[in-house]
Order: sequence, then C-alpha cells, then structure tokens
Amino acid sequence: MFTLHKTQGGVHPPQCKDMRDFACTSITPPKRVRIPLNMHIGGPCSPVVKAGDHVYVGTLIGDGQGLYAPIHASVSGTVISTDQEKLPTGQTAHVVEIESDGKMEADPTLKMPEYTDTASFIDCVRASGMVGLGGAAFPTWFKMRVPAGKKFEFLVINGMECEPYITSDYRQMMEHADRVIDGAHRIIKGLGIPAAVIGIEDNKPEAVEKLSAAIKEKGWDDCLQVLCIPTKYPAGGEKVLIHATTGRDVPAGGLPADCGCLVMNVTSVSRLEQFFRNGMPLVTKTMTITGDCVGKPGNYRVPIGMSVSDIIEAAGGLTKDPVKIIMGGPMMGRTLTDINCPVIKANNAILALHDTAILPEETPCIRCGRCVRACPLGLMPFALDSASRRHDAVELDELAVMNCMSCGCCAYVCPAHRRITASIAEGKAVYRGECARLNPKKEA
Repeated sequence: MFTLHKTQGGVHPPQCKDMRDFACTSITPPKRVRIPLNMHIGGPCSPVVKAGDHVYVGTLIGDGQGLYAPIHASVSGTVISTDQEKLPTGQTAHVVEIESDGKMEADPTLKMPEYTDTASFIDCVRASGMVGLGGAAFPTWFKMRVPAGKKFEFLVINGMECEPYITSDYRQMMEHADRVIDGAHRIIKGLGIPAAVIGIEDNKPEAVEKLSAAIKEKGWDDCLQVLCIPTKYPAGGEKVLIHATTGRDVPAGGLPADCGCLVMNVTSVSRLEQFFRNGMPLVTKTMTITGDCVGKPGNYRVPIGMSVSDIIEAAGGLTKDPVKIIMGGPMMGRTLTDINCPVIKANNAILALHDTAILPEETPCIRCGRCVRACPLGLMPFALDSASRRHDAVELDELAVMNCMSCGCCAYVCPAHRRITASIAEGKAVYRGECARLNPKKEA
C-alpha cells in the first residue's frame, strides 16, 4: 500500500536514547496539582467547578466552545481555587488547583463511550479531552472533522520520535502494541478512511517488528501497514512524514487534510483507544525524565498538572545543579525559568542538563548555506534570520516565514552558532502583528 519516499534536508544529532529499555512506571500522585485550562491550541476552557467542590479522577473541570478540548481532574480531592494566573508561557488562563485526598478514585459517572456513526464517533473523541500528544496539542476531535469538499484518504500515524533523548512514544509502542493497532483500526473505521500507515524510524526495529506482528495477527494487513523510515531529524515533522509515507506535499499555508491525510501521534492513538475501552479521559501523561542531572532517569506516567519540581524529586532529584531544564526535547523544547510550573497534555519530556547545555556565543553569519541545505522545507533560514532581526515584515512574507516548522535544524548546523530558530520565532510574531494591524477583521 505504502512505499518510502525521499525527503530533503534534515540533520543527524546524537540520539541519546538511553531510556529506551526502561519500562514506564507510575509516579506517586502529589499532594496538589495545578491544571491550566489552556492546554491546547484554540480558545481556553472555562472552569465548570468552584472552590470547595469535590472531584474524582476524570471529573470534567474545564469546558469550552469552538476549537477546544475539555479538561478533566487528574486526582481525586477538593478544588482549592480556579483563579486566573499568568503562566510561564506569558499567557493568562484559569488554573484549577486541586488538593488530593490520596484515594485516586475514578469518577463514578464515567462509562464506556458509544457511537453509531462518524459524527457520534467524533463527539466521543471530543469527550476524551484528547489533543496531539506529540507536542502540537491540537484538539484531536477538531482535526478529525474533514473540511467541506475534501476527504481523508490516509491516516498517517507518527511513531518516529526523532527528538534526541525522548523515548516515551517508543515505550508506548513496545508496551501497548495491541492498543496502538486497535486504536488505528478503530479510527479508520470510525472515520471511513481506507488505510493507515505507521511511520517508525529504523533505529526502533523492535517497535517495527512488534506492531507489524500485531497487524498480521489481527489480519488487518489490507488496511494497516508499518513503514520503516531512515533515521533523520526531523523525520517526524508532520509535513515531512506525510511526504515520506505518501509522497504527497502539504500546500504552503495548507493543512494535511488538503492532501487527503489525517496525522496523529502514536501515543494519541493508543490513549484514545484506552478511552474507548474504559471511559477514562486524558488525565495522565507519559514522559521521559532524563539528563545528566537526574538521579533516577526513566519513563514515567505522571498526573497532568503535577509540577516539574515534584516530578524531578520523584525521579530521584537533582544530582547536580542543571545549567538548563528543558520541557521537551533539545531541538524543539522550551527552556524553563520556573520549575514549579505544571505539566500539561502536550509535554513529553523533562531534560535536566549540565554538561551538554552550554552553548557557544553567536558570531556573524558567514553565508555558508548549511542552514539552507539542512532545512527540510526548502526555506532560506539565514535570510529569515536577518529579516526577523530587522523586523522586516515584507521580506518575512516574501520568504514564507509562516512555513517554518521551528525544527531547529538550521541552528544545529550553523558554524556561527546563530540562534536562528529563536530569531525566526520572533519574526513570526512580528509578521502576525503586522497582519493583524493591516487586516484586523481577517486576523480575528
């Protein structure tokens, strides 16, 4: 059904997958969790509980309208507050703080979801609170709504996990292969998609073998396939993966649906299947906690809303002072300035680094062109960097700044150690601001 297609650009950073053979274990829930109600792309949820309310694991605590994903309590206990707070990201949102009673009792109203057609299937997905768990945090139910005049021809499941250090998706495939395959089959049947492909890098042969065996055992070879893809960062980028597995290209400014594809992270598929089996919405997150400063690195299941500091403490604490603590991977992750911030749905790793976190000072661009050759989308990063620093919105538009996927390949290969990725991110903000100024109605 599917054949491998060559992709452009990319880099080969050290993999550092030291936690790949560490089975996922659960962290003891903390005394308190703080759950932000803006853990997804789209409008933030509003609290549907108030201080003093008792909640169970899986109780709805935040709901919304339009582009959103409902949010549920990750511990049982008492709601302390639902105040609005300024978060480390700079955004302001309601945060539901819950004091745990230590019982971790599931909400007695939870039940296995039922559906009879595509619309009711998507309603069930919305009720799960599922978002893209690979880092995008786009509400899954909204992504499944095919635009008018289009149709999904392929479900592309992202099992690449190309970021260094992170192994949580790998453990999901190794420990829950049947759930991944059942989930993929359920999705294509529920949405009427003819076939699905699971893309996995060739540095994970055990996962390729395990999922392929599960497909064969269930007799679903006619609609499901595992495709082994050469290891190269960012092979797991949405547009890159679509081309590698289907040969199709997402048009500039377009979405995967524009080329007939629905893309989902492998853990999103697995956790969605778990919801259909037992009715428990998304309340925990599987994460890789590692780095040369972590006492007991590994793969852990943590309640959403648990603070980074509590997680690190549960993972053996810090053995030395980190130079940098990153939420996510080293290529696309976000450096934390406050480790008391809570873990949200899209977080998949915490890295506490010392020896490998010291970066050289940047020097002037030497126009070597390495960033251009490394860009998986064929952009001109050195020119985007220059235009971003000058806040030149016209040139940013001509250079297609919004097509940048912020993968970090350009900064990785730069011999001048230019902070190209951060610069382009600022350029995107400048461009959005200028668009909003020139056409406020369209931007709104």
